[in-house]
Amino acid sequence: MTRQLDAPPALGSPSPGLDLRRAVEAALVALDSPSPSHDLVADDLLGALARTAAIGDTCVVLPAAEAVGLARRHLRAERTDAAHTALTQALALLSRRP
Repeated sequence: MTRQLDAPPALGSPSPGLDLRRAVEAALVALDSPSPSHDLVADDLLGALARTAAIGDTCVVLPAAEAVGLARRHLRAERTDAAHTALTQALALLSRRP
């Protein structure tokens, strides 16, 4: 028997974590700018995490969501390199295909 989480997404629905992946990609671009706004990037990531939870995708992309949460904590402490590393890990997790 196939568990629901193992089943492929229904045709016409976006892949799980799509919004979070787009936010992570945008955050990585923002962090590469000369003087990134850590608070703005952290807030954008929080919004993406909230939207991911609202549509019920968090359980499907939990390791990536946790990495994004870690990146937010690093951003609040202005540790850009550590945040970049966490976001890169999140992007790798979100880009994996079963």
